[in-house]
Formats: sequence, structure tokens, C-alpha cells
Amino acid sequence: MARSVVLIAMTPEIERLVDSGSQAETEGHVREALARFEAAVKLAGDDALPQLRLGTLCHRMRDYSRAREALLEATRLDSDNAEVAFRLGLTCDALGDREKARAAFTRAMMLAPSGWQTWFLIGRDHRDLGHAEVARLAYRRALDAAPDEPEVLFELGTLLWEMGMRDDAFALLEHAVRTCPVDPGYTLELGLAEMERDNLTAARRLLTTAKHLAPAERRIDVALQDLASRSKTPRRHKRAA
Repeated sequence: MARSVVLIAMTPEIERLVDSGSQAETEGHVREALARFEAAVKLAGDDALPQLRLGTLCHRMRDYSRAREALLEATRLDSDNAEVAFRLGLTCDALGDREKARAAFTRAMMLAPSGWQTWFLIGRDHRDLGHAEVARLAYRRALDAAPDEPEVLFELGTLLWEMGMRDDAFALLEHAVRTCPVDPGYTLELGLAEMERDNLTAARRLLTTAKHLAPAERRIDVALQDLASRSKTPRRHKRAA
């Protein structure tokens, strides 16, 4: 059975920093969240939770090297925590270290065989194999267990979009961005969805936000160029009408 991160010896000050950092992250205040988690890490000693929160935020900010550093330290402090193992696996995967990612994911599944992380990984494996319906069912199990987990919301949302269930998909993508506004990938995909729905004003707002979060992300530049070309067409049509 998985063991949760335990707040042993967590002082009120550390708890306040972690809670306020999590709140800042939820509100999209990246720098504030980062500063709070960094301060908590400095005070935390042997508590893994601040390192876990810092590593998760760095991953969402696309700072994968720093995320791995924090999550490896969290693993050292709490090696039997499924969420730590799961997020270390995501970060190693993002860095292209497939072997270490696989080992971390296997450990997460061993520690939480019925947890949302396990259902998420089952869904992702089946999605990679082209088994969309099996993946959908697995992601749904993950979502039932963790209804506000942005990774699950996003993965199921993008899968349903590919399957043509676009209304359900859009609601999930919106929820993912509301829950985790600091991840540029989530905001980008919601912007692309808005563009497909011809809601160009909302698409522009979302893509601009994504660009601010990840200035060097090429996919965002391509989406903004596509949006600019689409924005010209309706105006010409209106003049001709």
C-alpha cells in the first residue's frame, strides 16, 4: 500500500509556506509559488513534501533538470511515496531517460496498485498502443480517484478530443487549465481547442498566456501564426457580405 507524504516535524511556518505556494500555483502566480516552495525546502530538513511540490512546479514550468533534482531528493527522503515516484517518472520521461522513467513508474504502480497514478499509467500505455477505448476507461478510473488532478484531466481531455467527443474533451481541458494555470502545454491545447471552435478571441488570450509561460516553445509560435492567418479571413468575409 502506498504511503503518503507525512508532515512529520513540519513546523507551522513550513506548512504555511507550502500551503501559500500551492495557492499561488493554483492562481497562476509562478514566481510567487516558486519562492514559497524554495523557502519551505530550506527550512524543511527531512520532510519530502516541499521537495515534491518544488519538483512538480519545476516540471510544469518545463525546468526538467531542476525538477529531477528536487524529486530525487524527495525520493531520498521518502522512497515509499507513490506520488514522488510517479512525478520522478514523468520528469525522467520528459528528459528522455526512458529507463529511469520506466523504473520510477513501475515503483509508483507497486506502491499504489489501485491509485490514480496506476490507472493513469495504464491509460497512457494503452493510448500509445492505439487502444483508445481501453485508455479512456483507464483514465476515467484515474479521474474518479483524483477528479482535480491536472495530468489526468489533460490526458483524458486530449484523448476524447482525438476520439471526436469534443464537448466532453473541452470541459476537461478547461478544468485542467483552471486547476493548473502554470503549465504552458495545458493552456496551449485549450487555446488550440478554442481556435477549432472558432472562438478566436479566447484562443488569442490563451495562446498569449502560453507564450508568456514558455517564450521559447515553438509550438506556441506556430499556433499564434495559425491564429493570425485565421483572424484575417473572417474580416474579409464580413466586408464582402
